Amino acid sequence: MHATTRNRLGQTGLLCVVLALAYSLLGRMAFAVSRQYGDGTCMIFMPEGIALAFRILFGARIWPGILVGQTFLSVWSGSSPLTGLLIGVFNCVENAIGGRLFERWKISRRFDRPRDVALFVVLVFFVLQPISSTGGIFALYLQGAVFSGIRQAGWAAPWIDGQRLFYEFATAPPAWLRWWIGNALGQLTVTPLILSWCTPGTKASASSRTIDLCLLSGALSLIALIAFTGFPPHPLLLLGMICLLLIWIGQGAGLRGITLANVLIAVAMTWSGIAGMELGEQAPLQERLFNVGFVVAPVAVLSLMLFAMLEERRFLIQQLTEWASTDPLVKLSNRRHFIEVAEREIARARPGERGMVFMMLDADNFKQINDRYGHAAGDEALKAIAGACAQIAGNTDAAARLGGEEFALLLPGATLEAGRLAAERLRERIASIPVRIADRLSFSLTVSIGLAQLNENGNLDALMSAADSALYEAKRSGRNRVVVSERVPT
Repeated sequence: MHATTRNRLGQTGLLCVVLALAYSLLGRMAFAVSRQYGDGTCMIFMPEGIALAFRILFGARIWPGILVGQTFLSVWSGSSPLTGLLIGVFNCVENAIGGRLFERWKISRRFDRPRDVALFVVLVFFVLQPISSTGGIFALYLQGAVFSGIRQAGWAAPWIDGQRLFYEFATAPPAWLRWWIGNALGQLTVTPLILSWCTPGTKASASSRTIDLCLLSGALSLIALIAFTGFPPHPLLLLGMICLLLIWIGQGAGLRGITLANVLIAVAMTWSGIAGMELGEQAPLQERLFNVGFVVAPVAVLSLMLFAMLEERRFLIQQLTEWASTDPLVKLSNRRHFIEVAEREIARARPGERGMVFMMLDADNFKQINDRYGHAAGDEALKAIAGACAQIAGNTDAAARLGGEEFALLLPGATLEAGRLAAERLRERIASIPVRIADRLSFSLTVSIGLAQLNENGNLDALMSAADSALYEAKRSGRNRVVVSERVPT
């Protein structure tokens, strides 16, 4: 118990240190390249996104990292420790609310449904950042307004004195708006990126990963070049090109690709705004960054929403396909899908190169099981048979429930003797399974199996007919046995 507690405390301490370092270093870098200290301009504040991701992944225990990181960042940037501490407290409150609402609203870390993206956008823009921006501006204004008399009296203590304060309330609203968009963009772009790399099932398929990565790098380089050189001259054309890029990424690169693209596009557009490269180069820095922020924000939202819509569509198609091809009770192929698979295998089979065995089985005395133990027990018996069939077939597409208590297996590449041995193993395995219907009550069941081998000129109908005849011969011979068809299916 003590060792577990020490390990957890050590892990918490490490997380807080990592978060504090990331918060202060990335925050300082953001201020260095995109801030006018007089009004708090910052186009994208990544520490906010990192802090929210840490809260979602690791819980409320990471709040000291936010408090220490924000305080150190404020001192490093020229503000007073007290100002940094006040801003840190507001950010901790905002972070706690964000983590709690993320869980309460059941937002998926995969962002694979439009509702998840919509709720996340509402959470960031209309809940968290109004809190953070109001608290931050209030702390700066409080320091500049309330403590000015103390400083005039000669008490200019370093923990109070700072350079980044608001002495007039009229300067606060513009700074609030830029604070709001900068922090919101940090959470909108960075939080999904971190979550995508820490959540299973969010990467693209391996077959297209290398090609997608190369194309993604080239496309993003082109976007950056266009942003820097000013072609096309109108920003809306650039926005259209970015949206086309994100549509392609959303279709094949997965959540990791789309979130990485959002971050890189935000960085490229920010740098373009700072340098004034054809994006309002005559305007002041704060106005350029403000305009860039309101270009990047809808791009990021639309890309996440597009990805979610594509993922939801893919999931619905997958679910409909599964419903159309799978038996809902035993989770094997249904009759229609199994026949499609069997016909494809027969069409691929080459005479003399590979064999094919068709196996049909039926539960013995299944009606008596239902009458004696109930239909729930009968369902459990069918599931037990299906599980054994799936183990023998090795592929759920090659095993099916044809209807009622009748099942079928297709063994491509198997000889008749190999198929007979597999059928015997299946029969013995099913007979050894105790089907439980209560804590201390169970029963056993047996199956009869008919076997047929594909002939050189055979087809599926003839193969199924031969196996079915062998199955009924097994039933007439006393059940719980394997019978091989003596007639050649043609």
